Order: sequence, then C-alpha cells, then structure tokens
Amino acid sequence: MSAEERDTWFLLVQYRRKGKTTVTKFAELPEAVIAYNEAERKHKDKMHGRDPEVDVLLVGASSEAVVRERYPSYFTTGRSKAERVTKLLAALPPVPAH
Repeated sequence: MSAEERDTWFLLVQYRRKGKTTVTKFAELPEAVIAYNEAERKHKDKMHGRDPEVDVLLVGASSEAVVRERYPSYFTTGRSKAERVTKLLAALPPVPAH
C-alpha cells in the first residue's frame, strides 16, 4: 500500500492575524488538490508580501493529531508574532545535552 493510499489529506488555512487555522479533511487526494487550489485562489491577495495574512497548506498524514504535532505553528494561538513564537518555543520538547 502506497503512502497516498494510507494517508488522509488535510487542508490547513491559517488566518495569522486572527490566530486561527481551519482544518478540512479529505479521504481522496484529487478532491484535496481541488480544494487546495480553490483556497489559494480565494486567498491569493492575502498570501504574499513580507507578512502574509493567510497561509494555505495541504498535507497527508494518518490523523489530525499527527498534523498538529508536525505543524505546531499552524495551531499556536496568539495574535502577535512574538506571542506565537513564545508559545511555539514553550511547546517544543527539551533537547538533551551531550
């Protein structure tokens, strides 16, 4: 079984200034790609520049929990960039000293 057949597809649309991310789940890759393209088209004016307001990402994973673990910056709440970075750093696992 290929990774494409195993994975569920998740469309993440992050509204940075609102501190919110919507997650839409798809079982089939073609449907997910269509939704991704539509989301990019819908938000194209808000996705570029030095501080984009919206970010769109399509990922394959076995569950939404895995997506949240691998892409924590999409789920860190906070309105200011400093607040989000502080929360993201606090969520990282400690690194053992060698």
